[in-house]
Amino acid sequence: MNEILIRGGRPPHVPISPEASLARYGMGVFGGNIGNDLFRNAVFRHLSTRSNQVIVDSLFPEILKVGETSIAAQINERFSAYVLPLANSFRPGWEGPLSRLTATIKHLTIPVVVVGVGVQADIGEGGGISSIPSSVRKATTEFVRVVLKHSSSVGVRGHITAEFLSSCGFSSDEITVIGCPSLYHQGGDLRIARRVDKILPQDPLSMNITPTRFSADRAVFARMLKRYPNLMYVAQQPEELQMLLWGTDWVWKRDFPYLPVHTKHHMYEEDRIRFFLDQTRWSEYMRTRFFSFGSRVHGNIAAIQAGTPAVVIARDSRATEITDYHQIPTIPSARELDDSIVDRLYDLADYTEFNKRHPGNFANYIEFLEANGLAHIYSAGEANPEYDTLLSQVDFPEAVGVVEARMSFAERELLRKLAWLRQGMNEDKKRWVGGYMPEFKPLTS
Repeated sequence: MNEILIRGGRPPHVPISPEASLARYGMGVFGGNIGNDLFRNAVFRHLSTRSNQVIVDSLFPEILKVGETSIAAQINERFSAYVLPLANSFRPGWEGPLSRLTATIKHLTIPVVVVGVGVQADIGEGGGISSIPSSVRKATTEFVRVVLKHSSSVGVRGHITAEFLSSCGFSSDEITVIGCPSLYHQGGDLRIARRVDKILPQDPLSMNITPTRFSADRAVFARMLKRYPNLMYVAQQPEELQMLLWGTDWVWKRDFPYLPVHTKHHMYEEDRIRFFLDQTRWSEYMRTRFFSFGSRVHGNIAAIQAGTPAVVIARDSRATEITDYHQIPTIPSARELDDSIVDRLYDLADYTEFNKRHPGNFANYIEFLEANGLAHIYSAGEANPEYDTLLSQVDFPEAVGVVEARMSFAERELLRKLAWLRQGMNEDKKRWVGGYMPEFKPLTS
């Protein structure tokens, strides 16, 4: 049995309580955004063959500030390959984790495969890859150069990242555009079709947002939320989970009073916010929705995985290149839309091209895995339905809603006192008792 180490916060089949989900470095066990679980879980499933045992690295190599030689030695001794499903990792603010990964990979003697990495850059006037800081270019170049000593090519999300790496000096045969693995979770047979011809005000809908990037007019946005009473906001950030559990405001309250990221917003008071702790419950829920939209690409991919049409409001390169490659319906901004924003977005939800391209995109992804020597469940004799059975039998927690919405006044007062005693996410990140215990935790001494 081969053991493969994969980058991830926790295995897809391990249920974790809402409270314990916050107790890892302030990022949660999902590494800062539950949407990241979608592409990591897909790669985990694809590599969980009859002959492979996949184990997550619990993000230690990019977090621990210990001797990288020591971490690498432990990885070399135990694992046959190190697979890194990455997101928009070529970006300002992530040079540190990227450099720590680079330092560890330098000392590895096993294959290292990067799957689905992307660059983050603004698009439009003044944006593009030319605006990416030199510090990001330097960290990226060093990382990719080291990785290529252990693999045949680097798998990137789309054409913008490929162009960026080309500008850093890498050749076309060192870069393979594979899209996002999250869309291959169930293979090449995914097809999306509308369930209704027209969206009505009472229909079950889903919305996701990146508060700092949501560009809809505030007044229009507020009226839209009231026009569709069964529209639910699906949150993805640890700070939002904290808000739902403890009744504490997210720090962006003053800047975004019109968005459901604080406890005074009417969607919070109406219990119209949900946070999913795992992909299984998330997919179950998205199958009940008629339509999803918003600025979080993986929030909408969660809907697509469940067969629900979605439209992405794409304002930067990370969303643009994924939607371009997979032909996911998109719009660059919601600023010009009026009160009929949902109706207008639904008109864009044509998945003809997506359905046409998906089988070929999936085949290209499988070819990339094989070129890098990775056995997968679609290889002859490597199918592993037992893993899917295991996953289906796990009793995952239900989605987290607004705890305060089901409380009396006295109970809310008690929650306020408990939140004061808790002392916030800085204390959460130190907690291990009752939390997720990693299968792989490098010795630090």
